[in-house]
Amino acid sequence: MSKSLRTLKVVIPDGNPLNYKQVVGGSDCVMHVLSRSFCISEHLNELKGMQRPALYLLIDEKGKGYIGQTKGFAARVKDHLAKKPWWTRAYVFVSASGLYNTANVEYLEYIAIRAAQESASYDMSDNGQTPTNPTLHEWDRPEFDEVFEQIKFFLLCERCFIFEKVGEGAEKLEKGTVAAATLHENAEQARPIFYAKRKGIVAKGYPLLDGSKSFVVLKGSLLNVEVTPSFDFLKQREKVLESCVLKDKDAYELSEDYVFKAPSTACAVCLGRSSNGNTEWKLEDGTTLQSYLDQLNQQLPSNR
Repeated sequence: MSKSLRTLKVVIPDGNPLNYKQVVGGSDCVMHVLSRSFCISEHLNELKGMQRPALYLLIDEKGKGYIGQTKGFAARVKDHLAKKPWWTRAYVFVSASGLYNTANVEYLEYIAIRAAQESASYDMSDNGQTPTNPTLHEWDRPEFDEVFEQIKFFLLCERCFIFEKVGEGAEKLEKGTVAAATLHENAEQARPIFYAKRKGIVAKGYPLLDGSKSFVVLKGSLLNVEVTPSFDFLKQREKVLESCVLKDKDAYELSEDYVFKAPSTACAVCLGRSSNGNTEWKLEDGTTLQSYLDQLNQQLPSNR
């Protein structure tokens, strides 16, 4: 994958990234990211591309996944809603120009399932056996191998590591193997800044809102030098300190953005004591992270 700068355009029509967003980036491939609730709603049929041949992924927050292909996701997902209660998010990949055909998405499904099984980072048991190698002209395969690379890039930027070996996805992001993605159109709404404070220590960050509980603490945030006797995150803190410099006798300063698996871990590591990240991370107006997430969830379409 190229290390040159690659720009993604993210469109969030209703301002709620937990609900639905569309991602495009320099090719004909478009990624639709949909919550399960959105898939239940009548709005799904209104999306351009949901009646076209598509590769799709279903995932949950616990590391389970399913990969399939379809002639139209809007119709296909009804069966998955009825028979697969575990998934919470769908990634649907279609051609912006409508050029993908059944043979194309069958080939994408074949190489995607193989890649997911080889990475072994997600539970792919619902997929059963790898599909047989589909019939696709040899001269078409390089084009769709490149489409798959674009799909992998999209998912990596979403922190969905289904095609990466355990631990390698986050490492690629942290080391900059994946170039920075420039977000447009309502991106600020997708990244509200939360603050955690304790005796002059101020850390700031935002939830990823990608279906996981991940929380990003931003470069420049401070970490308390002292920790309480009951502090339970020493190993995590030691790793984070590798990305810090000593600012003064009371604080370390984070020298790069750092991704935590949960907001409470992020808060505890920064403040040096056990913390409930859902209540201690707050917007400037005092809104807690939990209240913010509850408000977003209330905006999701109701089940019909």
